[in-house]
Amino acid sequence: MLLVVSAAAALAAVPGLHRCVGLATGRRADPRLLAAAAVAAALLIAWRAGGPLHGAALALTAAVGLVAGWVDAQRRRLPDALVLPAYPAVAALLLATGEADTVLRAGACGAASAGLLLVGHLAGQVGFGDVKLAGLLGLVLGWASWQTAALGLAAASAVGAVQAAAVIALGRKDFPYGPALLLGAVAALALPTDIWVLFR
Repeated sequence: MLLVVSAAAALAAVPGLHRCVGLATGRRADPRLLAAAAVAAALLIAWRAGGPLHGAALALTAAVGLVAGWVDAQRRRLPDALVLPAYPAVAALLLATGEADTVLRAGACGAASAGLLLVGHLAGQVGFGDVKLAGLLGLVLGWASWQTAALGLAAASAVGAVQAAAVIALGRKDFPYGPALLLGAVAALALPTDIWVLFR
């Protein structure tokens, strides 16, 4: 029942997401692709959410990520107007859980994720918008576990490496890193939490 409700909620949000993409890019997104991405995100959140408040934080981040990733792919920028307001909203939802240790871990993971991307930004490898998005993703992934947050960054690096290879092969100079960060977060949520035993 929860999965059905989650999928229905995602479909109900598609018109709003579609309008946000249109306003931000001036182009029409494929509504079928957007709907598929929204439903997939909703089902993933329903599976991995650590309670209603964490689920709400993940859902808000997913909605922001879908639009921001689309904008980044089209315009090579991650709009602050989408990413920055999500920080206090997500933080408030996580704080409302009352789980102090978990909230501290989430904050530490968010800061560490942003810090690592900041190093990449200072080295000229990623944009500053990627730094801000990484912090937001680290916050919600870190609430699940530090391993989930670390896996999100590792998966994003792997996706980014594939993108870089494709860009070089096509003779281009840059590519949007936001989608790689988002796909990394999806991979971290989709993979089982005990995957780290493979590296022991």
